[in-house]
Amino acid sequence: MADKELRLETKCYDAIEYGYLYGLNQKIPDEEFEKVKPYMKDFRRKDFADGIIKVTGRPEGYRCLEEDVPKVEEILNITNTLEKRRQKIEKAFNDPEEKRKLQDQSFTWLQTLFTRGGTKPKQDLSRLVVHSTKIYDPNNSYKDGKKDGKGSLFIYTPHGMWYIVNNSSEGSNKALNNVKTEDGGAIGYRLMYEDNVDMLIRIYTEENEYSGEKLY
Repeated sequence: MADKELRLETKCYDAIEYGYLYGLNQKIPDEEFEKVKPYMKDFRRKDFADGIIKVTGRPEGYRCLEEDVPKVEEILNITNTLEKRRQKIEKAFNDPEEKRKLQDQSFTWLQTLFTRGGTKPKQDLSRLVVHSTKIYDPNNSYKDGKKDGKGSLFIYTPHGMWYIVNNSSEGSNKALNNVKTEDGGAIGYRLMYEDNVDMLIRIYTEENEYSGEKLY
């Protein structure tokens, strides 16, 4: 099997101080790594303001800040740069038809990844919200649909990323619910943090943060 293309990917999201931190997607020879080491820091739990209670993903290890990403990419001759990947999405978003296609495709992938690969631990929505690093509400679906038992959320927590589907409308099968809510429950799937899933969530939700009434 061919080697994966070398690139920098998001390793974690820190809600308090650093935002996204980046790391390499594979091991590289030591002499190559020595060249980029000045732009990276070997992060440990103690380096974060609150330990890691407001960090989603894998914070520990050699990571670089977003501002240093271009330098690391240049030194390692990385062609699939963060900027190129961003521009590709921006270009698609400038065309309404392309944007819709990209968002539909992203949602299809997300549904498959979460429902087939995710776990469904019993949880309480208010607890997830209290410990969250960020909450995306696609198209304000949860904010506007909450009273009717509808809508979905993507919640980033220290233990992973949750896809919450409100399942408390009249006639819904509440036996499927594993997440307790004040309205009657929701179905929640959890995946560990992963760069590609994070990107799909950000494309699909347009990074629209939840702005409805308090959920705890």
